[in-house]
Amino acid sequence: MRCERCGRDVFKHVVCNYCERKIGQECIKSSKRKTKVIKLIICKDCWSVMERRKAYKSAEPSVQAAVRAQQQQQQQAMR
Repeated sequence: MRCERCGRDVFKHVVCNYCERKIGQECIKSSKRKTKVIKLIICKDCWSVMERRKAYKSAEPSVQAAVRAQQQQQQQAMR
C-alpha cells in the first residue's frame, strides 16, 4: 500500500478524518479519541488549514460538521 500524502510504501494505513486520504504513520500530525469508539486523526496537510485544525481541536469528526453547525447558528440568528 502507498501513502496518498507522501507516496511512501506503508505497512498499515489510516484515514484522515478531514481530507479522507489514506496516510501512513509518518504523515499523522495528531490523533485523539473522541469517545471509546471514535478516534480522530489529522494529517500534516490538514493541520496547516486553520478551519480543519479548529474542528480537530474542538473534537468535531469532520470539517463539514463544523461548517453545518455554523450555518445552523447563522440561520437561527437571522430568525
